[in-house]
Amino acid sequence: MLKDNVIRVGGNSCYNKPFIKQLINHLKESGGRNYIVISAISQLNQIIEGQLEHVFRVGVNRELLKGQLESVCEKIINEGASHNYQQLVTKVLQLLEGISLTGDYSSALHNQVLSYSEKLTADIFIEILKEFGAEATILLPEENGFLVSADYGNASHLHFDFDHSSHEDGIFIIPGSYGITENGKIARSGNFAADYTAAALAAWLQVPQLVLWGLDKDFYSADPEIVKLPSKIRRLTYAEASELAYFDHYSIHPRTVEPLEALHLPIHVVSGNDEVSVKETIINTNTYISDTIVKGVAHSDDISLLKLDGAGVGLKPGILAKVTTCLNNEGINIRSVITAQTSINFILTEKDGARALELVKGLGFTSVKEISIVSDISLIGIVGHGLQQHYGVFAKLFGAVAEHKINVLLSGSGASDLVSYLVVHQDDRDLSVQVIHKAFFSKTNENNKIQTTLNYVK
Repeated sequence: MLKDNVIRVGGNSCYNKPFIKQLINHLKESGGRNYIVISAISQLNQIIEGQLEHVFRVGVNRELLKGQLESVCEKIINEGASHNYQQLVTKVLQLLEGISLTGDYSSALHNQVLSYSEKLTADIFIEILKEFGAEATILLPEENGFLVSADYGNASHLHFDFDHSSHEDGIFIIPGSYGITENGKIARSGNFAADYTAAALAAWLQVPQLVLWGLDKDFYSADPEIVKLPSKIRRLTYAEASELAYFDHYSIHPRTVEPLEALHLPIHVVSGNDEVSVKETIINTNTYISDTIVKGVAHSDDISLLKLDGAGVGLKPGILAKVTTCLNNEGINIRSVITAQTSINFILTEKDGARALELVKGLGFTSVKEISIVSDISLIGIVGHGLQQHYGVFAKLFGAVAEHKINVLLSGSGASDLVSYLVVHQDDRDLSVQVIHKAFFSKTNENNKIQTTLNYVK
């Protein structure tokens, strides 16, 4: 019986030669059928997405776009693009020209165009593998029954309808952030959602584990751009990993754990950039409470705060329900809600803030005296199981920011046993992360000599 392995490889790693060398060594040792799910090379995604943003305004510069896409390939493989790559480029151009001429810009068509960034990446990856003497086959989701929901841009994997038993021992490359709907349309799970596709495939095949081979940003106890020499996080639960995924300095897709949890399939995060591959982090269902309680101090600048203030907001029934229904109907995701008797606060993404403000103002609440949006803020979170069961955790958190006179605009604790939030001005973000990290980690890592000044890490 052939052994199945599912490995997710980031697009920006698929042309890293030391990385690929270690990956191929790993595949030789594993044997069996190796399904490698890849995300897009970021430059390809940026070129295509950028073209989509102004296709109506300036049309399609066919020669320029063709040159840009083929140039990415040629610089990576040091030779001309393959015939298949050129055909894919032609199809992208045709789709974009059709959008420009007809004005058809449906979500389905938008997702279809963006899927080509991963198809092009898959072709480049095939050529790189050939340099190392490894042959591989591309499995396109639309040709192999990767069925997903019709939630364009946030599609859920439903079922895999291909006969993997017919595959022989070998390497199979899957462009990984999309699938096919029941109506035959391409629907994406989001930008760089190959992690989620790989997890769904791993669950369907019931492999021993999902391997994330090289994250763009490893799991550290804090952002290395802010905190000098943070600790690697070696063990995480599914819930902890999912919480950390929503913050800026982690690169795992938030839905990755979703298909795996019920089956207790672990995730192994592997680094292959050195002489040998190293298992950096294991993610599974085993709850492990570290000595520090807190596993990571995380941050995100991609937030805005929608505030509804008034003496009666806590007494008037239906306000929260109306706002959440309104925002949901408009496709605006609410990241968190923190309430008081005189204020309801919605944490949204930065781009959704202004639109949410106008929508909620139109609801006509008589008991709400002021509706406002707060921007230029950062969300700071501490993540780790056991926050509420251990004395002194929140005293450390708030004591650290108070000692350095950092103004906390909003805080939230208690909704979950594993995360607590602070909202601060963006100017206070770095210092907040540094002093909070120092409060929890300075005694456990002698290398973490964190200075409490802004911008000390260049």
